[in-house]
Amino acid sequence: MRPLKLTLAGFHGIRDGMQRDSITVDLSSLPAGLIAIVGPNGAGKTTIMDNLHPYPIMPSHAAKMSADAFSYWDHLCAPRGEKDLEWEHGGKIYRSAFAFRNPGKSRKAEYYLFEKVGGDWKPVQLADGTLSDGKAETYGLCLEAVLGSAEAFFTSVFSAQNRRPLTTYQPAEIKKLLAELLGIDHLRELSAKAGDVAKALNRALETVQRDVLVLSGKRDTVNAIAQEICQIDEGLDAERARRAELLTSGSKLEQERATLAAKQAASAGTEARLRELDQRHRELTGRRQQLAGDARAAASKASARRQDLQRLAAEHRSTLAQAEAIKAAAHQRDEAQLALGRHRGELDRLQKELADLEPVAGQHAAIASELRGMESRGSVAAQLVKTLKAQTEVMDQVPCAGHDMHARCPLLAQAREAKGKLEPQVIEVANLRTSYKAKQEALQQLGQALARLNEVRRAVAALRQEVEQGNSDLQRLTGLAAKKPLLDASAAALDLAQRDLVTLDAEDTERKARLDRDIRDVDTQLASLQRERDSLAVTDVTGLVADLDRRLAASREAVSALDGRIESLIRRQSALATERSLIERELAGLDGLESRVQRLSDEIAQWKLLAKGLGNDGVIALSIDDAGPAITAMVNDLLLACYGRRFTVAIQTQTKLANGDAREGFAISVLDADNGTTKDFSVLSGGQKVWINECLTRGIALYRAQDTQQPFQTLFTDEADGPLDPERKRAFMQMKREVLRLGGYEREFFISQTPDLVDEADAVIDVVALAAL
Repeated sequence: MRPLKLTLAGFHGIRDGMQRDSITVDLSSLPAGLIAIVGPNGAGKTTIMDNLHPYPIMPSHAAKMSADAFSYWDHLCAPRGEKDLEWEHGGKIYRSAFAFRNPGKSRKAEYYLFEKVGGDWKPVQLADGTLSDGKAETYGLCLEAVLGSAEAFFTSVFSAQNRRPLTTYQPAEIKKLLAELLGIDHLRELSAKAGDVAKALNRALETVQRDVLVLSGKRDTVNAIAQEICQIDEGLDAERARRAELLTSGSKLEQERATLAAKQAASAGTEARLRELDQRHRELTGRRQQLAGDARAAASKASARRQDLQRLAAEHRSTLAQAEAIKAAAHQRDEAQLALGRHRGELDRLQKELADLEPVAGQHAAIASELRGMESRGSVAAQLVKTLKAQTEVMDQVPCAGHDMHARCPLLAQAREAKGKLEPQVIEVANLRTSYKAKQEALQQLGQALARLNEVRRAVAALRQEVEQGNSDLQRLTGLAAKKPLLDASAAALDLAQRDLVTLDAEDTERKARLDRDIRDVDTQLASLQRERDSLAVTDVTGLVADLDRRLAASREAVSALDGRIESLIRRQSALATERSLIERELAGLDGLESRVQRLSDEIAQWKLLAKGLGNDGVIALSIDDAGPAITAMVNDLLLACYGRRFTVAIQTQTKLANGDAREGFAISVLDADNGTTKDFSVLSGGQKVWINECLTRGIALYRAQDTQQPFQTLFTDEADGPLDPERKRAFMQMKREVLRLGGYEREFFISQTPDLVDEADAVIDVVALAAL
């Protein structure tokens, strides 16, 4: 790909950097070699560089090298924007025309790819009918068919600012990129198609498996139906046998009833007497139950009354047991009141004294703090006096003492200054000592008051406890003294309760005796009645006839129920037989379905194997493994030619796991010949990373140029030499020319802020000069 002419309109970088609304750069007349784009920071260099390619992306501002990770609207400053790029590739001339409109309510962007045919521009149309119609999707498809993917272009040909280093690529990303560079990306499509076939077959397999599962369930259903039919046969035999037994038993019961009915006709009078006896038996039984209930109610009432009387007696006994304490409580209460009054008076006096002494603690602490401060200041002042004396004594010891120059000697200036400060400092020390002595005397006096404060606090705490105890004793004695009027009433109430208990015991004994007499009378009548009933029962058949009637009715109902169950079982058996016949006809195709499941499973396994073989971990991985040494050799040749023998790169397409197994991956290690160590790319310095990453990128570009039939004619680099030292920058330019030579490239556009590198360029595009046109 070789850019021929670029027109930009409405871009921030052009307006802010070049103070123009649009700019056109004609690149067709530039010479072959290295083309430098120069200008001050913010002049629009990167904006021009980012648009010298036909992809709808500005790579230095994109999070990743795909159109969905970039928006032109962030870089447009006018309601209408335009990018028009004419470029050549594979002997054909193309034109990429981007139009942006932002009237305020909505945004619209159009992307067209034209091919020059006979002097006219015609929209590019692919073999499958895809036409570049202004949509971003169709433009991307048409452009990728001509130039390949954006990821491959910006990884190998275009080095943008802030580009992502190759070492940060994930293995899957590297495989995708190298597959496109090796021209085997179509294998990925075939792998995807094989995977789609496997998925379609898998869906068909799931449908057949569901049918097989349903039929397998129906086979279990047939077995369950057969088992149920056998159980129904057994049940029918059992129910029919039971019905025959009930019919035989019913015939016997009817014969017995006929015999008893004849006897019943001859004993009508006996039945009437028996009915009277039954009525009298019920009445006596009810009377006995009533007597027992009344006895229980009376016993319960008497028990409750006894418990109440016993409780009252216990309370009165408790009151009388405290008689001595109650009688003495009034005198003790008066004494407790007098003692409590004395304690409260003493407490009030001590609390007042405590309130007067409380400030002493704060004054004592303040004076103690002042004394510590004075000690510190006094020590410093005394040391200063000592120092000033030593400095002053020098004046009397020097040889010039007594001469005129003694008062003017510059060497004694410090001693003269110390002599002037000595007398005030001595006075200050004396004042500090006087003040310190006064403070110590005040502190001693406050110490005596502080000792008295602690004694008063302890005395107040003790008196408070005695007052609380006195209040408690006073309340208790007051309560006891209040019970004195109750002593006589408790004695009288206790006598009354004891008499009531004796009366209650007598009434309880009399009630039990009366209950025993009434129950014995009722039992005597019941025994007499039973003897009469026994004498008449030999001729009474009414009960037997009624019993036989009940048994006959139950027998008829059981026979009817059995008939219903037998009929239901027969219907159920018939329905099950019909259902089994229908299911057996459906099960006839189960074997065929199971065979189809096996065939589909085998075919799915083959398609999956094909998808894996054509995918990243199959032929693509093997091809990448084959390409790895060639790319490594090109990278190391560039490093050797431009930077000497210090660094050698090794590209590893497989990594070892902890268990020793190999896994597909991508890692770059660097051998440092100066110290004989191998480093990971991530631990290199910033400058080392720059030139090694550039060698890697250009090595991939060289491999792509040698491997494809239509190599790219142009390379692009945006300020990649920033972290390099001057020597490495010169080697960086050597590498650029070596790449152009080895790859057969026509030219490389680059941006650099290094004047020495710009001077080595074959041509210069000055954006400041462009702005002035």
